[in-house]
Amino acid sequence: MAAKFTVSGFARQWSRCHLVANYLARYVSANEGDPERHATLLSTFVNELLEVVFRNHADEGEIDIIFRKRGRHVVLQLTIPVADKHRMFYRMAVKMVNQPDLKSWFRARLEEPAEGEDTMLGMLELVAVYTCTFTLSEPPGSNRLSLFLELPEVDEMGEV
Repeated sequence: MAAKFTVSGFARQWSRCHLVANYLARYVSANEGDPERHATLLSTFVNELLEVVFRNHADEGEIDIIFRKRGRHVVLQLTIPVADKHRMFYRMAVKMVNQPDLKSWFRARLEEPAEGEDTMLGMLELVAVYTCTFTLSEPPGSNRLSLFLELPEVDEMGEV
């Protein structure tokens, strides 16, 4: 499943972000074992990523969202236009998720975020708390980059 919208339309309709996240999550979760639970968690993940993208994207261009299945996992790909400062933000986020004790670091930062980190805590929560996998792809010479979020198997997450 895929969706595409313009940056200007996305920014103009920002107050409806949760509705977009819910719609996409319900559609993608329709064939899962527990579609309601899957859709609820997926909607949370999509909403977090869209909030980060809302704060960190270029002024114009298109946002592409693609959902893929990899075995029993859903992989969410967001491809967005970025300026250099946004590219640095996403590189920093990848660097943070790859530190040795992410959970302890995340708990400490929730209580006392460092300057510039508060806008990415929601995205980092997806990795630290929900054990999602977060990666970044930057095609050389492009003003776009792709964020990849691989979700854990919802059936194995237990109570959250």
